[in-house]
Amino acid sequence: MIGVVLWSDNSAGKAVFWCEDHGDLAYYEEPIVQIGCGSGFDTGDMVQFDISVHRKLRIAGNPRLVQENAGGHLPDALRGNSLAAEALNGTKAPRRTAQIIPFAPKAGQHRLGAAQLKA
Repeated sequence: MIGVVLWSDNSAGKAVFWCEDHGDLAYYEEPIVQIGCGSGFDTGDMVQFDISVHRKLRIAGNPRLVQENAGGHLPDALRGNSLAAEALNGTKAPRRTAQIIPFAPKAGQHRLGAAQLKA
């Protein structure tokens, strides 16, 4: 599975990934964390990982960095475009249709082919 890091705490070795299938978020926790030696993932990094389900939670395993800051705009876009945030702020009337957030690489960034991702 491919995903984007929405949140991470490197000192605790934890992260939350938004998955390419737009299903539930995937949670990652390093099996053994040495103080100050976390995964090194930053918000917006694109990662590839294995997925399993444990007690109705998606658990990410064996994450690998694919591209740094590929989706740095996603956390703000998700917060800024949420219906709840708009309703609470009174900026817009709640929409009754789906809101699509584009996931496009920044200018000058190269897209990786499927063969490169598996390597």
